[in-house]
Amino acid sequence: MAGTLIEIARHTLSGEFRRIDPRQAKVVLLEGSDRVLAAYPPDLSEKARTQLVKLGVDVRTGSRVTDIDEECVRYTGKDGEQRLASRTVIWSAGVAASSLGKALNVPLDRAGRVPVGGELSIPGHPEVFVIGDLAAATSDGKPVPGVSPAAKQMGRVAARNVLAHMAGKAPENFVYKDYGSLATIGRKAAVAMVGKLKFSGYPAWLFWLFVHVYFLIGFRNRLMVMTDWAWAYLTFKRSARVISSAINTPRAKPRDEAPTQ
Repeated sequence: MAGTLIEIARHTLSGEFRRIDPRQAKVVLLEGSDRVLAAYPPDLSEKARTQLVKLGVDVRTGSRVTDIDEECVRYTGKDGEQRLASRTVIWSAGVAASSLGKALNVPLDRAGRVPVGGELSIPGHPEVFVIGDLAAATSDGKPVPGVSPAAKQMGRVAARNVLAHMAGKAPENFVYKDYGSLATIGRKAAVAMVGKLKFSGYPAWLFWLFVHVYFLIGFRNRLMVMTDWAWAYLTFKRSARVISSAINTPRAKPRDEAPTQ
């Protein structure tokens, strides 16, 4: 998000305002942990931070936000209490689970997810399966990440277990297969981890593009996405615009409209 915002300010919106220069915008990333992308190895986290700084983002790790108002953000950093003047604040705190989990009348975790067993069913109800972002599943003793490959793998296992339950057969346990992790940071900037292979920068960014196009359904969708990305890459143009409040002006009356009293 921070990398995208700084690129929109420096390139996409450049020269489109009369009284301000978007290129002078300052993007500050406040990260509560000691490093960005904490789910990645420390070396990839450091490369991600370096790429963000190169793009122009002010990265401040170890900074926990304590208060937000119309004029500023207050946070606790390495130097104690800090105040950061800002009119635009974007809070990125993940995705909350669907409220559907409450209808099951089972204990939920802090994120509102439903703890499930190895076969993806809820305790005491082997006929009820929960998958995706709503499920707090584990594999080999580790939490399953909330990513789309994990959800698709859960769906296949749950479908087979539903058929097994109908046939009176024993269900199978879910085993998550991690095919790798990708994170884009900005233009020609990304980090990737596929098995033991770790890389960053332009190669990781190209690999991210290839993977996303590959998993799209249909040749037409792939062609359209590749065309849009190529146009955005060559022209720095995006479908991003700032819409301010319009000035209310009286509507002109048609000539044949009778005046109102």
